[in-house]
Amino acid sequence: MRTSTSAWTLSLACLQSIGVLGLVQGRSRIHKSGLPTQANHTQTFPTEYIELAVNQFEDEGNKSGTFLSRFWVRDDAYKPGAPIFLFDIGEQSADGMDSILLDDKHIFKPMVDRYKGIGIVWEHRFYGNSTPVNISISTPAESFRYHSTDQALADVDAFAWSFSRKNISYDLSPVSTPWVFVGGSYSGMRAAFMRELYPQTIYASFASSAPVQAQIDMSAYFEPIVRGLTKYGYGNCTKDIHAAIVHIDNILDTNETASSALKEQFLGLGAANNTHSTFADALAVTFDSWQTLGAKGELNDFCNWLSMDPECNTTAPAEGFAPTKGAQFVVDRWASYSDFVPWVNATFSTNCTGSATEVGDCNLDQPFTDPDQIAWTWQICTEWGFFHSANLGPTQLLSKHNSLAYQSSICHRQWPHASPSLLPPWPAVTNTNALLGGWTMRPSQVYWSGGEFDPWRVLSPLSGEPWAPRPVPFTEPPECGVEQGEGSIFGYVMEGAQHCYDFDMGTAEGERSRGFWYKALDRWLGCFGNDGLGPEMQDGRGKARRRGVGRGKAKRGGLSQARGVRRW
Repeated sequence: MRTSTSAWTLSLACLQSIGVLGLVQGRSRIHKSGLPTQANHTQTFPTEYIELAVNQFEDEGNKSGTFLSRFWVRDDAYKPGAPIFLFDIGEQSADGMDSILLDDKHIFKPMVDRYKGIGIVWEHRFYGNSTPVNISISTPAESFRYHSTDQALADVDAFAWSFSRKNISYDLSPVSTPWVFVGGSYSGMRAAFMRELYPQTIYASFASSAPVQAQIDMSAYFEPIVRGLTKYGYGNCTKDIHAAIVHIDNILDTNETASSALKEQFLGLGAANNTHSTFADALAVTFDSWQTLGAKGELNDFCNWLSMDPECNTTAPAEGFAPTKGAQFVVDRWASYSDFVPWVNATFSTNCTGSATEVGDCNLDQPFTDPDQIAWTWQICTEWGFFHSANLGPTQLLSKHNSLAYQSSICHRQWPHASPSLLPPWPAVTNTNALLGGWTMRPSQVYWSGGEFDPWRVLSPLSGEPWAPRPVPFTEPPECGVEQGEGSIFGYVMEGAQHCYDFDMGTAEGERSRGFWYKALDRWLGCFGNDGLGPEMQDGRGKARRRGVGRGKAKRGGLSQARGVRRW
């Protein structure tokens, strides 16, 4: 929920196996924190499917055909009238994610148990086994025509109105049962959008770390990293990284021979043929662990290395080593860090050697081959932008060659023959915000949360950036059906936290955030009634876009062999 320095790997979702809100080479960095990895998973719940229209907004007749969408259900603790909680996996395969239905260390199971409800794990269209087409490097742009956020939101709407259980006689449709959408990162965005566009379907939403504002330039992603590292005592590291990047850019701009030597110093023989932009993108992998792990992860180890003089065994002063030892000292230290080349190889699916004597396969300019990365790249390139270009200025961490133009080129590298009507020259972010609401939306019965140093918060309604709307957050739950104006928002920014920190049961600030949510949900569930209709339906203020209620046809069992199972 990663993307190269871009938004490619955005996997904006909150799973440790990624990372949605990352792709690779132009990765959009939403990493999925708080969800289990898929390795050695033993499936606990039966896989179920619902048949859905490929084009949810087509006139009845479904000329576009149908596909099967995958989900898992836990209903053993259900009490009649209790809520249904839907956890959206977001922009990745949901293989193995049914385990969160039994995981006490993840937010979802304790939430479902608290209210004696039904828990559903939901897979997004075009990911995992919920795709109308087989996705590969050769899948043409035309196949992704109906791969969009609004189509996927309509999938959830159709599913909710079709859902039932053979062992439960109680009406489980949104008429009689409150549906609660839970998501983080991209799925947190979807939680808010469902409440904005389908308030008669989704009764309440938990939107964690949700950057709902589509924006092409997301260079601000790196500013919370600078602030966080500085707060945690690594200001010397950020200053030296900045000095090294400025020095690297000077080399790349002035001397081709030195530029080739620089690329090989970092990545080994075979790296010199990469463009300045792809090399710059590779340097940015240094920061990929921040949004999930903060200063406790890989970046902590890197900064400890960068800020240590191996000859004198001394730590860099507050201003870093560059003012006294020179920027080249810092560049050399960075290039000699043992984990750097493995980071690059893991991110770009390359085999750079890092060696001055051994030639490696170090072409960083390749299209994606992973189906989930391809699917997320389509959404980034057509709808969301989220291009992680260089944060130029006094706190710059990325080379200026990692530009918006380079980030855009990744889209057209993936689908070089796509028509502009399908793949626009730049992501259609204005249309996306007009359709879905952007960061000024204030649907009722939504709780927003974010981390103080979460890079994705810069495009959330909780953003503290000077150019953002900056509504005043409050934590006393609003009354049922009450929307806020643009100047205030029901939400909480977790101190010292990064991405989706309230999905992990092991943090005090996460517990505090969940407390605000539970207090609100207790209040809101008390209002559900009057034949099950929420406040929007009762007073006529609904913004319903739902079409074709009851079209979904739930199925249990496996897909045909031809559809295949895709794993990350």
